[in-house]
Amino acid sequence: MTTPATTDSGQSFYRANRLNGYDLITVNAANRLLWRCPPERFVEHYDQNVSGRHLDVGPGTGYYLDRCRFPVPDPAITLLDLNPDPLTFVAGRIARYAPATVRADLLGDLPAIPNAPFDSIAINYVLHCLPDPPTGKQEVFARLKSLLTADGVLFGSTVVTGGAPQTPFSNAFNALYQRMGAFHNQNDTVDMLHGALQQHFANHVLEIRGSVALFTARKPLP
Repeated sequence: MTTPATTDSGQSFYRANRLNGYDLITVNAANRLLWRCPPERFVEHYDQNVSGRHLDVGPGTGYYLDRCRFPVPDPAITLLDLNPDPLTFVAGRIARYAPATVRADLLGDLPAIPNAPFDSIAINYVLHCLPDPPTGKQEVFARLKSLLTADGVLFGSTVVTGGAPQTPFSNAFNALYQRMGAFHNQNDTVDMLHGALQQHFANHVLEIRGSVALFTARKPLP
């Protein structure tokens, strides 16, 4: 019998006791040294795409939400994660925006999402944490596009294992994180990501920086 894939096996790694060191270890050190995509590029990515009605899926510690420039002074922000610890952490960090929080499994039945539909949805460093569902990781895009407005943008990033430059250092840590259950990106490639976005959006752009694929997608397809 096959156990249905859920986000829990990847997201459960990110507990409260690890979040305090996440900005230093992952956002700064790992992004610069391992994956070779500096945190400044992620902040730029937010600045280029974030809107006044925004959903952040798997918000981590809220590092980018805390630093990006929203186009309005009082954006309506919703945070979605299966794990309650990041939701509590990020809600406190960006309390000035009074974000709504939703605890939900991205690969399960989604509840009603406050503030939907959204003009922007971010999904950063989430795909490589997700186990492959039976229909592939494109299922994530199928679910999220239904929460977008017709002119909205989905953007994000993920660590891929194929189609992007790797180093012995990044390969070793990818394998380590896979063994620990933090990463499930054994089959994640640039071509896979391209195909998944093409299936669900009329327009998309991929940018490869080191081992990271940054993406933006617009015009969700029916």
